Amino acid sequence: MFFMFTVVTTVLLTSIAFAVDMGRAYDEQRQLQIVADSAALAGVSALGSGTNYSIILSVVEAIAQANGATIDEIMENEPRCGTWERGEFIESNGRSCPSSANAVQVNIKRTIPTRFAHLMNQHSMTLRASAVAYLPPPEGGNCIRPFGIEDSHLKKLSVSEGGTFSVSGSQGMGNWGKIDLNGNASSGEEYTLLMLSNLCDEAIAPGNFVSTGTGNAQIDQVFQSLLDDLTPPFAARNMVFAVTTDFGNGNSEVQIQRFIKVNLLSQEGSGAGWRASFQLVEWDAEPDAPVTPSRRLVK
Repeated sequence: MFFMFTVVTTVLLTSIAFAVDMGRAYDEQRQLQIVADSAALAGVSALGSGTNYSIILSVVEAIAQANGATIDEIMENEPRCGTWERGEFIESNGRSCPSSANAVQVNIKRTIPTRFAHLMNQHSMTLRASAVAYLPPPEGGNCIRPFGIEDSHLKKLSVSEGGTFSVSGSQGMGNWGKIDLNGNASSGEEYTLLMLSNLCDEAIAPGNFVSTGTGNAQIDQVFQSLLDDLTPPFAARNMVFAVTTDFGNGNSEVQIQRFIKVNLLSQEGSGAGWRASFQLVEWDAEPDAPVTPSRRLVK
């Protein structure tokens, strides 16, 4: 009887000990998640023109430390800039925050000592918290994509609303109609993100001059990415493009004449043999005014 009492008592005390430590770990985990959430939201709020990784890191560290985290806990898995695309965080290369970044990921790791479980040879518990905060694109608006169509080309076609037309790789040989809007139109990866993100910029208006991109930037892959986007409102539909002066061969700037709204129907070929077909939805389209996006948090 005494032996059974001893066994039951030992099991009971062990269970209580683990329950106490697990309860403490649960509270610590909840607090750690709040720290990660706050730091990620602060980091994404600092994204913008002229932002670099050092700025984002200092903001994340300041908020995390103010809420009780240490530098070591934050830097175990360094905060990262990236893009939130189709429900997934895509990390930027290395310690960088390119202009196309719209998301910040924060990971925190904390090791806490046990108070009673060490009696069973468990001396510590490792807790982890992760959060991604991102800036969603403005809702209800079609802003400007970084692609231009030569006004002279459209005039020759005499296309009307509802009609179709094509643009080929011969347009602006060397840049394929790419224009720089808040980013690098010469990088295939970044240009794809810019084309998918519906950029808004008050400075882009008829009469303004914009820089042209260089290199084909994998133009066929970029437009195929638009066609492959099956998430409403669908990247290939109701796109607003700039109608510009002729790109020529290597012109560094073109002037915006007006805007048109189009649907991308298909694309084929590559390089100089690339061709894309569009349906004209609206002549003289008016892009929506820029909207300050809200911050969203993903755990």
